[in-house]
Amino acid sequence: MAGPDAVLSVSIGPRHARFLIDAGLSSGAPFVVTVPLTTHLRGQLAAFEAAAGLLEGRTLPAAHARAVGREGRLHLRALQALDAMQAGASHRDLAIALFGSRAVRADWHADGALRAQVRYLIARAEGFMRGGYLGLAGLRPVHARAHGGDLSP
Repeated sequence: MAGPDAVLSVSIGPRHARFLIDAGLSSGAPFVVTVPLTTHLRGQLAAFEAAAGLLEGRTLPAAHARAVGREGRLHLRALQALDAMQAGASHRDLAIALFGSRAVRADWHADGALRAQVRYLIARAEGFMRGGYLGLAGLRPVHARAHGGDLSP
């Protein structure tokens, strides 16, 4: 191993861990783990326990699937809307992709709810593009607007 430290990367399924280990560390020798002190420290406890288990030879715990809620679906559809608009799709094409051609044939009107929902998703996506994604990532406080929680800065 080059230099005093070696990098150990472990991937098990979708989970990934990365360690910087002193090359002189022998099997069974005690070691010290440093953890950055952040406001998210308590929430990271499970990840630290999993990392300690890896160093002890255990496998990572299985990731738990969780149901996608309303906000998750809104984020996904907004990002799909952004991709579609940047690819030059019409609002109607976007509605067909998101809600199906049957729903569009039945409910696509000039002042209809389906058309309003597509406009809302596009506005939400543009808010993400103008920096609203930083609030989702926890890098900036989220400021909700009056119309349904637009995440624009």
